[in-house]
Amino acid sequence: MDETILIVDDDAALLEVTSIVLASEGYRVLTAEDGAEALGLLGREGLDLVVLDIMLPRMSGFEVLKKMREQSDIPVVLLTAKSQSVDKVVGLELGADDYITKPFDTKELLARIKAILRRFGRDGRGREGVLRLGQLELDPNGYTVSRAGVPLELTPTEFKILTLLMRRPGQAFTRAQISEAVSTGSHYLASRYIDVHISRLRAKVERDPSKPEVIQTVPSVGYRAARPV
Repeated sequence: MDETILIVDDDAALLEVTSIVLASEGYRVLTAEDGAEALGLLGREGLDLVVLDIMLPRMSGFEVLKKMREQSDIPVVLLTAKSQSVDKVVGLELGADDYITKPFDTKELLARIKAILRRFGRDGRGREGVLRLGQLELDPNGYTVSRAGVPLELTPTEFKILTLLMRRPGQAFTRAQISEAVSTGSHYLASRYIDVHISRLRAKVERDPSKPEVIQTVPSVGYRAARPV
């Protein structure tokens, strides 16, 4: 096991204890006490997962998460206050993959980390495995998509939407959630345009766009990728 995990928290004692536990399991552990330091490590190190506290000095964990999503799709586990359930919802909508409330049992955190790394199918440090759904194959690292072995030409926005949906087959996403996930920096995609991008994406990935099998509509909610058969 050589996965690298970054823990971001301004509590020195928590960093020390958690680092010892994860290192004892064979992980390479890096730590950061604020958002700026965390983002610097994200750019320099081959990270596999980030454990990120929401309550950070100068830059909140939410701000850090948004900036991370502009650079990377690395899995993120949020550390949230037990009483703040709204933080969990906001964090997941911003692109977090899981959350755990403080104070937490390090064994529970370890179990969450192992589950996420298995789910994302990492095939190398900081690299995500190929996603497959039916005849579709999507490589997030190589930025390629193919159907039945035939390469597909997607726009950057279409690629981001398809990646989001294929990572979590069966999970419904609202238009607002999709918009938030694919928007970067000053380029914000209004949620009302999601239907247009979905229509164009279906024309490329579906056998029959009028009867979509891959990208399903969830009435009154939004869209989801079909569960693998």
